[in-house]
Amino acid sequence: MASSDALLVDIGNSTIECAAYRSGKIHRSRRILTTKVQEWLSTDPFAEWDRVIVSSVVPSADRMLRRYPNVIQIDDQTIPILTVHLSQTGQVGSDRIVNALGAFQKHGRGCLVVDSGTATTFCYVDSNGGYQGGVIMPGMGISSKALALFTAKIPLIRVTPRKELVGKNTREAVQIGLYRGTIHMINGMIQDFRKLDSSLIVVGTGNGLMPIKEALDLDEYDPILILRGLAACADGLAHAKQN
Repeated sequence: MASSDALLVDIGNSTIECAAYRSGKIHRSRRILTTKVQEWLSTDPFAEWDRVIVSSVVPSADRMLRRYPNVIQIDDQTIPILTVHLSQTGQVGSDRIVNALGAFQKHGRGCLVVDSGTATTFCYVDSNGGYQGGVIMPGMGISSKALALFTAKIPLIRVTPRKELVGKNTREAVQIGLYRGTIHMINGMIQDFRKLDSSLIVVGTGNGLMPIKEALDLDEYDPILILRGLAACADGLAHAKQN
């Protein structure tokens, strides 16, 4: 294997995504339910790899991974290339900084990464590769669950795109509110960040943005940004080791 070859693994709250990184190329990925992590690890999926580069937001999975000597877990202390400017260590999810690295490596300039899954996050990297932090808010799914949990008459409602402004029943009203409200909220945050840095590139990623991405003020949508970031980690760590 080349020195930068690695298995790339992103462990999220809902799914695990794995992809082979060989000779500078990311190959087809596969997804596994995060609830199946123990079953998956029992198959010894890392055996053929000298290095496994992992981004994880699941502490129970982190503990399982410590038994594997070829696993490198990325956090704010181990991420290459970026300089992390935070008030406390260990206070940023590895997926956020890995996404930020993927965007910065691709564009070579200041970037805002908008990622939406369980949560919707905004991560800002300046033109010097300084990870400056960002914003976290609930995703649409969590917001829908909160309405169902904390109100007596609103059921759990799946959010779908809505063109109309006025809902004629509870389901429509919730769908419009979450769909249109999320669009305005995200675009408002993007507008604020563009005022902070008028030259930045705004990159969207995450399955949660899929239903609304055409309505957002994004410069691009990159569905494999987390894998690009993990590949950049593999290259950066290999280069640092050689030097």
